[in-house]
Order: sequence, then structure tokens, then C-alpha cells
Amino acid sequence: MLTRNVVHHTILKKSGGAAKVALLLHQGLIDGGDDSAHSFETSETVEEDLLAPEAAAQAIPENSIVHLHTSKDPTNFLRALPDSCKTVITLHDTQMITGGCASPIDCPEFEHKCRTCPRNFPNSEQVRAERIAAIIESKAVLVSPSGWLGRLTRKADPSLKPKIIPNGIPWPEAPANKSMIRKELGIHPVSKVMLFVAHGGVQAAYKSGPQWKNYWATIKAAVPEALCFAIGGNENSRDGDFISVPYVDSQTLSKFLAAADVLAYPTLGDNHPLIILEAMAQGLAPVSYGVGGVLEQISDGEDGILIPPYEKQIFAEKVIMLLKNSRIAREMGNRGFQKGKKRYSVQRMLKDYLKIYGNLV
Repeated sequence: MLTRNVVHHTILKKSGGAAKVALLLHQGLIDGGDDSAHSFETSETVEEDLLAPEAAAQAIPENSIVHLHTSKDPTNFLRALPDSCKTVITLHDTQMITGGCASPIDCPEFEHKCRTCPRNFPNSEQVRAERIAAIIESKAVLVSPSGWLGRLTRKADPSLKPKIIPNGIPWPEAPANKSMIRKELGIHPVSKVMLFVAHGGVQAAYKSGPQWKNYWATIKAAVPEALCFAIGGNENSRDGDFISVPYVDSQTLSKFLAAADVLAYPTLGDNHPLIILEAMAQGLAPVSYGVGGVLEQISDGEDGILIPPYEKQIFAEKVIMLLKNSRIAREMGNRGFQKGKKRYSVQRMLKDYLKIYGNLV
């Protein structure tokens, strides 16, 4: 049975986790014979202006199911939608329930309705109140990919009761062949390869991007044969064995993940990051700070390693340990692959969302 037309809306056309999830759902609906469209506010090209959220909302056909993933101004987007539309909102971060930040990272003002923002988001208390009011007015079905964000959402306003649908990605039958991928990428077979990955690269503050080279200096001193790829910035460059790579598509990212020995992910605030799932899908062990929804993805010591936030020395030491102990890293990666295949497939995610769309019909 066909659903009503579903329109997935994002700020960016393709970059970032929210756009990836939107596009996976969009394609899954089309493949299943349903009507689906993707609306976005910028195609990430310098030649194209940002489409105003109100204009994007008003362009959506009557009687659509609107699945809002991200918007530059979610309040005005929701209020500009045609009255006949029904709405689903996936909270990919906390921006829709805060005064503007993507993760409160233990900010004491979150408990006080963002009355004064230590990060200087303007009019934070008013913005938060208006965004929550717009969600309530829209009568949207609210979804959180992690229990962590679900709890924060209920704390922000008890009337908000999100459903929990973990993110999912396409899962291969087996991880790609490491030797073949390394040969394709020109990586020496015996190199110890680690990755940093974040949209924005070394500028990604929530992912400790400005500290990546400091971590790398410690790791390289202990593992001279180590090679690092820092993926997600805006330039190709090389500083010794620290290689910066711009944002890459999912297929290329999967090759880097398959070629690597460790994913170093020093995130300071996260919901349910796709990069952890993408690493699992290639049998790659992650080392991450234990924050947000990451705690729901990684079982410490089983399929990855969790570090208390801001413990930079411990973080580097655990990355070093996995680079020096290929067997342990490989076993963790294999366990992560099997767990993720059961829990985090795109088919499971799509099935969960189809139930919501069906109920709205």
C-alpha cells in the first residue's frame, strides 16, 4: 500500500548525518514504490543562495507528510507549512530544543531554559521557547535516534514525548577486503592507519577537530609507522603522515574505513553518530569519548573503547594500544560488525519510520 507523499527536508543537500539519514529514507521509500521527495535549503555550492525556510515550506504540496530533519529556522519552517500537511520531526541534535547549540555538553543553562547562553547564541531563551512551541503547535510525531536525546527532550518540555528510532545504514554482507582497498588507495600494507572523521574536519569543535593534530603528535611518537587521515574538512593537504582529506561521499568514506585499523572519534557531544555505525559496518574498532548516544552504540571493551570526556592522554593511549595490537582491534571490529548488522541496518530504520508514516495516513 502506498503512503501519502513524504517530503524529507534538510538544510544541506547531502553533507552531514541528518542529510544522509534523510536521503536513505527517501531512497528507501522510492525503492518500495512510495512517493518521496527531498527538499533542502542549500545545495552546498557557492553559486546558489540559501533558500529561506519559509519559502521551502510553502513550496511543499498540500496533504504531504513532511519529515523535518533540519532547517536553518525550524520555527518559521514549521509555521509556514500548509495546514493540510502532517509532520514528522527527527531530532538529529539538540538545536530544536535549545537556544541554538547542537549539544549542551553539560551546560548548566539547559536546566534553566537557556536563559543565558555561555556560547553567546543570541536570544537563546526566546529562541528555545519559540522552537518548542512550534513543535507542539505542529502536532508532529517526534523521533529521537537515541535514548539520551529522548530524555533531554522530555526534560526540555514534559509535553514532548519522542519515539526512539536508532539510525541505520546500508550493511554489507561482510567488511571490504582490507588488503585490496589499501592497494586501491595507495596505502602501504604494513602501515598502522588511523582516521579522524567529522564534517568540518579540524574546524569541527564538537568533534575536537582543533585538537586532532595534538592527539596525532602523541600517537605518532609512540607508533612511528602510523599514518593518519583526517577526513571532512575543505582541503587536500599533507603534513608528514597527517593527511587532510576534504568531505567525501559515503562510498569513498567506506573505503577509508575499510583500510584503517582504528577510528579515533574524540567527540564532545553527539546524538547517534553515523560514523560509528559506518565504522562498525567495515569491521573497524572505534575509540570515542563516552558521551550522548555513543554510549548506546559502543559496548566498552567489546566492540570499541569508551573514554571519559576530556581525558586526552587516556584517549591517545587507547588508540596507541589498538594500533599496536592488531588482533584486539580486529576482534573488536568483528564483534561490532555482527552487532551492528542486527541493530543498525537501513532496512530496520526504514521499517520503523514506515509505521509512523502509515499511522499518519
